[in-house]
Amino acid sequence: MTKESRNSAGQQHRLPFPSPFLPKNPKVVTVKDGYNLWSEIYDNETNALIMLEERYLYPQLARIKAQNIFDCGCGTGRIAHWLHRQHPKAAITGADFSEGMLKKAREKDSQSGICWQHADLNQPFPFAAGKFDLVVSSLVIEHIKDLDNYFSEIRRVAQTDAEIFITGLHPAMHMLGISARFENEAKEHVHPESQCHSLSTIFNAATAAGLQVSRIEEHIADAELVAQAIKAERYLGIPLLFIMQMQPAR
Repeated sequence: MTKESRNSAGQQHRLPFPSPFLPKNPKVVTVKDGYNLWSEIYDNETNALIMLEERYLYPQLARIKAQNIFDCGCGTGRIAHWLHRQHPKAAITGADFSEGMLKKAREKDSQSGICWQHADLNQPFPFAAGKFDLVVSSLVIEHIKDLDNYFSEIRRVAQTDAEIFITGLHPAMHMLGISARFENEAKEHVHPESQCHSLSTIFNAATAAGLQVSRIEEHIADAELVAQAIKAERYLGIPLLFIMQMQPAR
């Protein structure tokens, strides 16, 4: 039996082999429903993808001086709260589609001053043009159906000299049948709806929206990661994460 995934145009394509990584009966739910459910356990899980992202993304963010920061798809506020500790005087806004995730973000530090905003990132963003000098969108892009709107809105709300970082599950993982997922109390593998966007599709959509991609990184699951998260051993040597850095084109 072959498995199905979706390409960047939302069309299904079949894997040419049975994926050893895909649960037999995944339960696919909407992004909003999935992350509302996941929010209850999200911060308690050992997440190899997050560990790898923090290893490579955080040092880059730490070098940037920013005053108005946007965590685009903030989830439970992991990056927004980290950025607040790095930039305590900066104004930070976190936006997410899941009220469950936002609730967890607010509970972590009610005195941080971070502005939490409910927003559907497949729609126009509820922010003024040119508002942010740093935009970080972490592990969100696989849930974005309309890349043109997503990047056009990031470009619109970014200042002309802003730095923008986009991270995501590497498309190589999607081609193996892997996407964002968690196990619920009934031991079901729950998959919020996701899209398989190739790196070239992401690059071209960003460029078309008036952004200039200055750096692309691709990071594999390595021995250091496996030592931290033993479940990552099955992905050893496979590209797990990508990071794109970009700026508004001038």
